[in-house]
Amino acid sequence: MSKWSKEWPNKEGLYWFYGYRYGKYFGNKKNDPELGLVNVRKIANGFMHTCDGQFMYESEVEEPHFQKAILPKLPKWIKKAPA
Repeated sequence: MSKWSKEWPNKEGLYWFYGYRYGKYFGNKKNDPELGLVNVRKIANGFMHTCDGQFMYESEVEEPHFQKAILPKLPKWIKKAPA
């Protein structure tokens, strides 16, 4: 997934999100679309999507767009933490 997609990510990792996280409208007020970094993790019954510490639900999000986040390589002096 190197381009923007309307499909929800189904692999663990970090993804950029652009869309209406809580729907287009709150009452009569139109919400602005948001840009955020989504963390996707595998759980027992599927995948968990979080953004800014909040769960994301497909039933609440409107016009979602996702793109895999490309992170830079770490410098050699930073050691990877043990898993």
